[in-house]
Amino acid sequence: MPAALLAACLLALFAALDALSGRLRGRLGALPLSALALALAFTGMEFARYDRGHPDWLLWIGFVGAPVVVIFGGAAWGVRRWYGWPDLGPVPGRLALVAAALLLGILVGSRVKEGDVEASMRRGDEIAGRIRAGSAGIDWTRPPLTSMGWLSPPPFSSNGRELSFPIGSGRWMTLDLSVPAKEAKWTLR
Repeated sequence: MPAALLAACLLALFAALDALSGRLRGRLGALPLSALALALAFTGMEFARYDRGHPDWLLWIGFVGAPVVVIFGGAAWGVRRWYGWPDLGPVPGRLALVAAALLLGILVGSRVKEGDVEASMRRGDEIAGRIRAGSAGIDWTRPPLTSMGWLSPPPFSSNGRELSFPIGSGRWMTLDLSVPAKEAKWTLR
């Protein structure tokens, strides 16, 4: 799915949940948009940890669209709050809060990714040791998984000479298995 279509779907979902919020009374009115904000924060964190083959989603929605929405939606909320004119209603401010939740998730995910790569390299070192010892206990029909996210982390792959795992679209960490374990270093490709 192209990033523009996904962004349009997210805006339509926001509009539907905002309309639902208007029909609910009291504190229940905040529930639909709060749930959307939490879901987007978690999704942003997962995609920042590993983009799952969609770097365009992270770029255009996470790094371009969401900041623009936060800036202009927050500005529209601020001028309505402090000046009263132009009054664009409460929707730009709500949209800015939901986009800010997405940005917060991406920020947290970016920080967590460093630890994910290190944990995956440690796990890869253990797998490499077992491969060097004769592949004892490794079922490559169901390869071991990395630590790159909680939902569907990518698996390790090996061709017998190298062990590797993806850290993003087109970027792999690779370990040369022909080098003794004490001299082997992970390289970024």
